[in-house]
Amino acid sequence: MKFIERYRMFCYHFGRHIDETPRDSVSRLLYQADIEMTPGMFISLACITAVIAGGAMLFSSVILFRGDTIYVTILTSLTFALTLGGVPFILYNRISAKKMDIEQELPYMLGYMSVLASAGASPIDVVRRISIENYGHISKEFGKVIYRVDILGEDAVTAMSDLIQNTPSEMFRTICIDLSNIIHAGSGFMDYLEVKSRDLMTMRRLIQKEFVDSLSVYGEGYLGGVVMSVVLAVLGIVVCGALGIDMGVFAPRDLFNVFVYFVLPFANIVFLALLSMKYSRSPV
Repeated sequence: MKFIERYRMFCYHFGRHIDETPRDSVSRLLYQADIEMTPGMFISLACITAVIAGGAMLFSSVILFRGDTIYVTILTSLTFALTLGGVPFILYNRISAKKMDIEQELPYMLGYMSVLASAGASPIDVVRRISIENYGHISKEFGKVIYRVDILGEDAVTAMSDLIQNTPSEMFRTICIDLSNIIHAGSGFMDYLEVKSRDLMTMRRLIQKEFVDSLSVYGEGYLGGVVMSVVLAVLGIVVCGALGIDMGVFAPRDLFNVFVYFVLPFANIVFLALLSMKYSRSPV
């Protein structure tokens, strides 16, 4: 941990001037991902890490491929680009994982809230109770509300408004808006929780069924579209090389290396990225 903190500070020395300009969008993403660093530190961390990774790949590829300019350039550029794009991807992935965790726990959290409400607890007392229970990121989000109420002295509606603006889950945002209105109105808490929890459980069952059906379609498409296409292309290259068929500028061995070590991994990465984008908003 000390090494990580020192590395962050080392990177921040190169990006301190970035924080001189407000970057609200990056700050909001960092807040949603529960990452405690400034936008300048995050941007400088991404850039310095990409430079270090690119330099390491340059050194390794020069030794491995004995100065072959094409392979050295491709691998170095690809490493730099993937690392530079991978750091923001990690940020978005954390936000997506947080969103999915919130939406997975929502039906159970609402059921527990309805039990507490039936015992006569007020909305803010229920929120305080949820904040110390084990409901994943929902407890952490409600913990922020209780911190603003108990420590900073804000009223519950103002504290809920800050959570509404920064939570990554639309479903949770809607519930927080309803809770804020109930706190402001002072009535209808128990009836709302009973109806909402029942609706969310029904919606969850439908979403799970749709998730399983669509995932099977994607699996068949991956096997038939990506894997079989690359395998057939590699077999074609091998056959052409064995028969001595001219394949133009590239030799069969070079094409074989490109398909095996570049095209297939790249196709897998693209497919996984598309799959992640497809299901990043699914509460399953």
